[in-house]
Amino acid sequence: MILIINLIIAGYFLYLSIYAGTIIIYIFLFLSLVNIVYAYNVLSENKRLKKEKDSQFLKVTDLTQDNFNDPLTGLYNRRYFDLVLSKFIKKAAKYNIKFSVLMLDIDHFKKFNDTYGHDVGDKVLKIVSSTVKEHIRGNQDILFRYGGEEFVIISMDDLTGAITLAKKINSLEFKGSPEKITVSIGISSYKQGEDVVKLADDNLYKAKEAGRNCFKY
Repeated sequence: MILIINLIIAGYFLYLSIYAGTIIIYIFLFLSLVNIVYAYNVLSENKRLKKEKDSQFLKVTDLTQDNFNDPLTGLYNRRYFDLVLSKFIKKAAKYNIKFSVLMLDIDHFKKFNDTYGHDVGDKVLKIVSSTVKEHIRGNQDILFRYGGEEFVIISMDDLTGAITLAKKINSLEFKGSPEKITVSIGISSYKQGEDVVKLADDNLYKAKEAGRNCFKY
């Protein structure tokens, strides 16, 4: 009789342990499912927000596309340069991304206008813009017309890479002009807290002082 009672008690506790184990398994599976659903919702929301942000940016650029292009050369203009530069500065400060700015100026440009007329001057601008654009790296460099006879490049590279690019530009042959075309270049590499455009402009002035058709950094 006692043996039967002990067997009943043992069986009861065995049932309880199996039942409790089953409950724990179900709880674990439920919590795992909750975590998976939560992670999926967070990921989906992040993707939605990014897509919405990109969409809003595209809407802005689409609505003002004409305002971002220089009508003579077809390049991006200074307004778009300012917009892109501000984005690069924010990303560089947040993610420690390196980039450089190259300021280009056509040497003795006034002489082309005064000697041959403004039509030839416009042609020189087109020659320089198309030639430089053809030889920069499309996936790393963005060329803008800054104003007048000045152009500017935002290069997704450090100072060493920017110097290599400047050497390449100074070696280009600008064909189709009545006289030889050369450019002076000022280079600056972004450092947090510094005015990258002013530094490039100051170095452009140094290049002109050094005799033109060269670069300074």
